[in-house]
Amino acid sequence: MGVRSKPSPYDIAVVRKAGKGLTMQATSLANRHIRSGVLKNQFVREIDRFEQCLVNDVERGKKTKEQALTEMKREQSSLMEQSSLIASKGIGTIAGAMQVAAGGAICIYSAASLCSIGALLVTHGFNNMYENGKYFVDGDEDATGLVREAYQGAAEFAGYPKSYGNMAYYGVDLALSGYGMVAKTTTVKDADKAYQILSKGTSQTWTKSRNAKRFKLFRYSSEDYLRGYQAASKGSLFIETLSDASSIHSISKEVKTVD
Repeated sequence: MGVRSKPSPYDIAVVRKAGKGLTMQATSLANRHIRSGVLKNQFVREIDRFEQCLVNDVERGKKTKEQALTEMKREQSSLMEQSSLIASKGIGTIAGAMQVAAGGAICIYSAASLCSIGALLVTHGFNNMYENGKYFVDGDEDATGLVREAYQGAAEFAGYPKSYGNMAYYGVDLALSGYGMVAKTTTVKDADKAYQILSKGTSQTWTKSRNAKRFKLFRYSSEDYLRGYQAASKGSLFIETLSDASSIHSISKEVKTVD
């Protein structure tokens, strides 16, 4: 790829202005979705570095003004899409990671006496992470995990439609979420240590996927919510409430399909 002609001062000024606009948008979204000051600053700095690299490329003639503006607009659109999806797909993925951490903590710090419940929490958690998080990897909005498929298969084996299996899945999910929140503060000794160990792994696994860097806002907001959950903050209860509300809404939709 050859070196392009030197850009005009006007072109550089236009790109710089667009870059500052992108950083301002990132700051606004960070204030909306990320509570941790450290994570908020990290997210904004990452976006700022992105736009500054584009400005530098234009100044050096490696990219045209149009190319830089196109990349900035693409990033802006991606951030806005992530912002809207955090309320649906993102919450489901984060709640799933919370379930995995809770299930592991219950099993580890109950001396294995509650491992059956912990294992169920973990399987539901991974399934929720898969179904909701798959969108952030390949754009699949209607993914169905193996655990849900097992519920559907059991319903069909008993002579009922798949919707009965879905209702059973959501019902168990609600019960497990409630138990997980209670167990964190009442039945599990040293649970915070387990949450810190287990949720660190579950929150970082998906970021190793090939397309994960496209979803910067979700990555930072996910880590932010998980940190809040480890500390049993009000934010964690808010996430659980949203997740449970989503499950209840899904159950009502399945009931309507049966009727």
